Amino acid sequence: MIYFSIKSDRKFLESYYQLAKWFLSNKEKTFSGGSVDEINYYLSEVGSTRESLARGLPKAKRLADIFEIPVLAFDPAHKVKHHAFSTILNNDADGLISDDQKLDLLNETIGACGESERTQLLKLINPFFWLGEAISKVLRFPFWVLGTAGFKSESFEKSLAGSVVRLIELVAIISFLIYLGFSETELKEAVKALINV
Repeated sequence: MIYFSIKSDRKFLESYYQLAKWFLSNKEKTFSGGSVDEINYYLSEVGSTRESLARGLPKAKRLADIFEIPVLAFDPAHKVKHHAFSTILNNDADGLISDDQKLDLLNETIGACGESERTQLLKLINPFFWLGEAISKVLRFPFWVLGTAGFKSESFEKSLAGSVVRLIELVAIISFLIYLGFSETELKEAVKALINV
């Protein structure tokens, strides 16, 4: 289900954001005191957080690309593009992308993911969406059988014979919905779904 994968992606991004925020605020920290154990603990925390960020970086980049978040910055001096999420771990874009901008872009990606999650949830609980999906599968079935048998189903589907088959299916489905007692508004929704198939 798309909804559950997007929900998982959003949770990943939220966790990634928290790691990035902690790392960016602590990577340059200096100690003017404290025990050796405290310093070693801090260094191990920075190291493990850096490792987690590096492992999650490909997924974070992929999600930013999916949601078309503008995460690339062009450095005219060196004629190279820097990915904002990569610069969380390295300093090769200092002065070009600030830490706040990196976190803002992560937040923007989280927001886009949340919007997509909301849209997918509405589809998940909408019975007309599932009716449209079921009707789509029924309408595609004869062409799927032809394709499986080795025929070129695309050309048949676009031909006059394919249009006639589809029209017969549509009339049969609408008749079946009327038989089931669908109201006029429900039939209109179903016909809209059929037309969009």
